[in-house]
Amino acid sequence: MRRNAIVSEGVQGLLKAHTGRFSGKLSLFCELNLDAAVLSRRGLADLAGQYRAAASGLEEGLQRLLVEHSVQIAELIRPTEPRRREAWRVLAQFSEAVAAAREHLQPVPGEDAVPGILEARMGQWVRFVASTGTGRYDVPWQMVRSADLSVGDPAVLFRELLPNGNAVLRLQAGLDMSQAEQADEGDEALHPLEARALRRSQSPAARKALLASLEEEEPLVRRVLG
Repeated sequence: MRRNAIVSEGVQGLLKAHTGRFSGKLSLFCELNLDAAVLSRRGLADLAGQYRAAASGLEEGLQRLLVEHSVQIAELIRPTEPRRREAWRVLAQFSEAVAAAREHLQPVPGEDAVPGILEARMGQWVRFVASTGTGRYDVPWQMVRSADLSVGDPAVLFRELLPNGNAVLRLQAGLDMSQAEQADEGDEALHPLEARALRRSQSPAARKALLASLEEEEPLVRRVLG
């Protein structure tokens, strides 16, 4: 899609392993590219171009923020992984810039975005609860896992209404800035999943039970399920 100028070029950076060694390259793309792709698929080339252009400008701003705050692009990979305060500042400023850009763009026809939280898992479905109103939606567990999210995470649910009356759903990570206030360099001594679990808005008993369950699992298959 980049070759056909449907989406922007993204922001490129180096990816390092936990040992600190170089392990590859990483590209991050502004979420407006998803809208650009949807619009292009519908044949709305002019509007798609506006979204792509806005995404390009926002990515240039993100690149400057990364340099200004001495944040590596790899620190923004995992949507709900514990982060340093500087990384949270970059995310907050970038998210505000994206929201401001959306206000000046024509909305994608037939699509709406619903912020909320992934409340509970029920078999192969996860209950998504909107942050405003009384909206509740059941989304496939595989969709949640594909977005690298889990129960208890903030998320945004996009709903695209097709001409035949069906709806296409896509899920992406939300941003809970209350987590930024809890960011502490001391958390680096914790296992990433343990630190992530401790930052959830859970009762002490729930946290204790969750961490206990993590200790009983094999390291390669540990996953916070809320």
